[in-house]
Amino acid sequence: MKKIMVSFVVLISVFLLASCGASPSASAVAPTHHPAATTAPGTPTTQPASPVPFKVVSIEMGVNPASIAGMACGLPITVTYAATFHVAANSSGGTVQFLYTVNNGRSTTPASLNFAPGETIKTYSFTWQGKLSSDNVSPGLGGVLTSSPNELHSPSIKPTGTCVSSAAFRVTNIDLSVSPSSIAGMSCNSSVTFTYTITFHVAPNSHGGTIQFMYTTNNGRSSTQSSVTASAGTTTVTYTFTSSGVLSPDHTFPGIAEVITTSPNQVNSLQVKPAGQCS
Repeated sequence: MKKIMVSFVVLISVFLLASCGASPSASAVAPTHHPAATTAPGTPTTQPASPVPFKVVSIEMGVNPASIAGMACGLPITVTYAATFHVAANSSGGTVQFLYTVNNGRSTTPASLNFAPGETIKTYSFTWQGKLSSDNVSPGLGGVLTSSPNELHSPSIKPTGTCVSSAAFRVTNIDLSVSPSSIAGMSCNSSVTFTYTITFHVAPNSHGGTIQFMYTTNNGRSSTQSSVTASAGTTTVTYTFTSSGVLSPDHTFPGIAEVITTSPNQVNSLQVKPAGQCS
């Protein structure tokens, strides 16, 4: 019995020693991850364009009128030339010095244009005034020649076509009308004003001039002198006059109207009076 108790004590001791000798398991430590720092991609910087040398690269020419075809030779006219200068882009600007001509270089006039930095186009206009010549020398060729910042010739330009030979200034026909054109239904002894319109027809392609004439509204018992001016190339000119009075029962008013030119030549219009009778 004593031997059994000793064995039991030994077993318990062994068990206790085994329990005390066991090492506690180490707790797992989660690794700490540090994300790599991210850097936003850099924005490329656009460098401003470097100024380029100031230089005229081209010149365009225009003219007004574009054509003189059909115009009368000897007709006074103003021709406008327009030079459009194109300079290099992105320049620092400067002054364009140039000469212009309206007679194909037989004479020239100096002029200039200032360009601000970055400006690329500017237009300069110049004129010629004179009469269209029958030999078609005038108007002449217009153009420009730059001398600074560089030398450049523009195209030469002039109105196309040719003028036509002018005719002598003369009246070819006269139209005469009256308003109101009828007095039918109007009361006798009532006051009325009549308006007469003269249309003078002039020979085409003439140099123009003054038309001297006289008109009557009472069949020539009295007349009034007057005049109108026709410009070069004009083919019709109008003139109006009035006559006021009382419609007479004997139908003497309104009377017969007529126009007679005395210069540059003599022409008679048809005789005109309002139709109908007062009542």
